[in-house]
Amino acid sequence: MSFAEDWERCSPWLAAALERAEGTHTLDDVRDLIERGQGQYQFWPGRRAAVVTEIIPYPRMWVLHFWLIGGDLEELMGMKPHIEAWGRAAGCTRARGTGRPGWERVLKDYRRSAVVLEREI
Repeated sequence: MSFAEDWERCSPWLAAALERAEGTHTLDDVRDLIERGQGQYQFWPGRRAAVVTEIIPYPRMWVLHFWLIGGDLEELMGMKPHIEAWGRAAGCTRARGTGRPGWERVLKDYRRSAVVLEREI
């Protein structure tokens, strides 16, 4: 399948994840970042799920950020080790995810590192 076909098929799962992003991006924005991101953003299509990751370069480490995650939970959990291994091979030494609080129940090998609170100003 081509990127365009996979993107079209997976868009509903990613759109649902974007609803939690508080208006920071549209699906078109995300697609543009992946297509023009020069490797900083990655799209991981599955059969019943999809993930968008980004590599965040900090001065002392690179972090593989699980940014948008949607679709079938069982499939997503099966994708996680492969994506993490790819991140290690790309030079990342830490993986991080953002999302709704329910992810803590299933990502038992991850720890809470921060709580983000925000408001409109």
